Amino acid sequence: MSQPIVDGQPEGAVLDAPRPAGADARDQAAPRLLGADAAEQSAPRILGAEAAEQSTPRLPSPGDDGREGLMAGVVDEIGSMMVEAKRTIAAAASRFDPDVPPTAFYVLRYVMKHQPCSAVDIVKAMAMDKSAVSRQVTLLREAGFVDVVPDTADGRVMLLRSTSRADDRMLEVRHENRAVFRTHVEGWTDAELDEFAGWLRRFNTPAG
Repeated sequence: MSQPIVDGQPEGAVLDAPRPAGADARDQAAPRLLGADAAEQSAPRILGAEAAEQSTPRLPSPGDDGREGLMAGVVDEIGSMMVEAKRTIAAAASRFDPDVPPTAFYVLRYVMKHQPCSAVDIVKAMAMDKSAVSRQVTLLREAGFVDVVPDTADGRVMLLRSTSRADDRMLEVRHENRAVFRTHVEGWTDAELDEFAGWLRRFNTPAG
């Protein structure tokens, strides 16, 4: 049975409306989207670089005003000094004896300054592990730079002393180190050196 014809088309048929060609056709046929402005307003607000920087905590820097900025400058300079000191110690240890690592050199310097001393003294003063101190002391003893002697107050306790070989080598290294440090203060007056030494002593003395 044929469908009824209405206005030249089968009844119930969907009439094809004229469609524009090209890009306009795609735009009109696609679902309507929010415009750029509306989308931006509905999207989550993202902090800009300046706002993010302000919301992120930061450490004071030498360029800041006030005491915190001054302290930041001091901390930076001390950090640079520590790096230079570490490099100087490593070079001094190598000059002292190529087979003596910097850690053992630190231990030997402590022994020479506080002798006679015990391994426990070194552990406490240098915040080192007991096994690490034992290894460094053994190395120094085998190299002939440290001797073990009994404590005069308690013969059961063994103390450490530097040997004459270590004393002679350390004297040479200290002369070489002073030559290196002299390059850092070339042109300073005696008064400036004395003042600088005083500031260092004050800084190295805990408050209170």
